[in-house]
Amino acid sequence: KKGELPSRRERESERKKERATLESKASKRQKGQAHEQAPHSFQAIVFAAPCIIVFGIQVWVMHQGGSLDVWEAELAILLHGLTDLIFGGPAVASSLSHSPPDIQRDVGVAVVFSVAFFLLTWGLRLLIVEPMARQMLGLRRLRLVKFAQSITEVFTYGSFMLLGLRVVPSQDWVWPSAKWWVGFAEGGHEVMRADLRCYYIMYVARYLQGGVSVLLEPKRKDFSEMMLHHIVTVVVICISYIYGWNRVGVVVMVLLDPADVPLHLAKVCKYTAEATKGHFWQWVAGRLFEVFAVVFFVTRLVLYGYVCWSAHFEATRYFPKGLPEWACVALLYTLLLLQIYWFALIVKVAMQLAAGHGAEDPRSDDESTGEATQEKKDK
Repeated sequence: KKGELPSRRERESERKKERATLESKASKRQKGQAHEQAPHSFQAIVFAAPCIIVFGIQVWVMHQGGSLDVWEAELAILLHGLTDLIFGGPAVASSLSHSPPDIQRDVGVAVVFSVAFFLLTWGLRLLIVEPMARQMLGLRRLRLVKFAQSITEVFTYGSFMLLGLRVVPSQDWVWPSAKWWVGFAEGGHEVMRADLRCYYIMYVARYLQGGVSVLLEPKRKDFSEMMLHHIVTVVVICISYIYGWNRVGVVVMVLLDPADVPLHLAKVCKYTAEATKGHFWQWVAGRLFEVFAVVFFVTRLVLYGYVCWSAHFEATRYFPKGLPEWACVALLYTLLLLQIYWFALIVKVAMQLAAGHGAEDPRSDDESTGEATQEKKDK
């Protein structure tokens, strides 16, 4: 019995140490929950606040000096043209004003739209989506960030998809593709209807704020590819807008958005399934991913591939290409290579689904890895 006493004491001592370790971890988790607002969301607030204050002061000073009259007039023309088309339909299209690009004026309007989109996106996310997800689903940390990001992406891509499907098909040159190029050499392609110019400037503004927002998000495995995609898209939109390739430019824009809607809906369902342990949401996520794969293949490989062919070969029948035109062609092919790379990742996930595994976004770091990293930081 005397020989057994030390072993009992040792076991009791080990139990006390284990309890103390568990209590310490629980205390750290509670401290972490007190700051449950995602660190990337906090970065967004810290980054945005001084920029918005400085921008607001500058706008106020310019308004007092009358320098904003041109911007205000242009914003009124663009937004009236867009809303008239949305609610009035093709019947009012012929009455809308037409105008060529004005770089100084349009850059100012694009900055205004960029700030507005940034505020709208992060305001929706921080004030509505994240608090509701935390309260209703119990999401926290990395999963909360990714869930909120996917919700706002559904809102953004869905809105621009519907906007593009309303504006672009109403143009009288939308099809056949030869109309994208006929008459370009004679000039006049740079003149655009008010609703189309509004869609164009809003689109580049969305990508400008997206390029800033992606720096505030958790880094994905394809961060470099995503940044390249944002940069190339903005450059090709700007060149096509300035040099009159806007017809093919808006066709590209309207093709890039639809696939992202089912993708982010699938991710929302996946995170919901993980939070609720519901097999139904996991099943819905799988079906939405299948829809995404089909839409991606049709819009970003087949149809977009046709656009690249038309810009490279069909356009040459109607005019000789200069440096801006060849630059557009090179940028279009760069985007096509990115689509092929991402489709290879999609095929990888499709193989996982066929093997009976759940749909995972191969571009993102695994959530469990992110949670483990955060736990190490807490320690």
